[in-house]
Amino acid sequence: MIQSWIGKQMREPKGLFSKWVARYMEKNHHNINEWTIQLLNIQENDRILEIGTGRGITLSKVAEKLDRGKVYGVDASRHMIKYAKRKHKKLAEQDKAVITLGKAEQLPFEDRSFNKLFTVQTIYYLKDIEQVMKEVYRVLQVDGEVFLSFQKQELINEQKRSTSFSSYSEEEISRLFSAYHFREVSVYHYDTYICIKALK
Repeated sequence: MIQSWIGKQMREPKGLFSKWVARYMEKNHHNINEWTIQLLNIQENDRILEIGTGRGITLSKVAEKLDRGKVYGVDASRHMIKYAKRKHKKLAEQDKAVITLGKAEQLPFEDRSFNKLFTVQTIYYLKDIEQVMKEVYRVLQVDGEVFLSFQKQELINEQKRSTSFSSYSEEEISRLFSAYHFREVSVYHYDTYICIKALK
């Protein structure tokens, strides 16, 4: 029972404990988020999508690096979206960020909307990762880049606290990218983390 509850909260924080869950994830994901931002090599006019934006902490850091560009954040949790919109209202007013409700399996954006897309520590909670691959491919521009960051599979398996989690190896994710027509798949390592980058 408790494992199922933890898994649901990590996937889609809601209710009285949603802010606590969000803060917990932000604290534990700080290093991998900062590393992923560096890998993005953000240019001032980029159009970037973050899947699983949570309370928008990483999104706001990306927005700070943009001039004429814009960052979009999507999350499946209504609670997180409500909080993020309130906290980062100024970014929206400056037309530097858009935060919206949505699922990775059905992204609420037009085809070829972004030149960069990233997601950090979300693959464990995706219900249909193959559908996510299709959606990522659809919303990326030609030559667009996707960055998928996550913890090494063996560590996730050791630390797993919920049967709701799924774990993947870098080989599995690399094969998925290739299977869904991405090219130039590259793998980066930092501490206990992996980032897989691919081009459309």
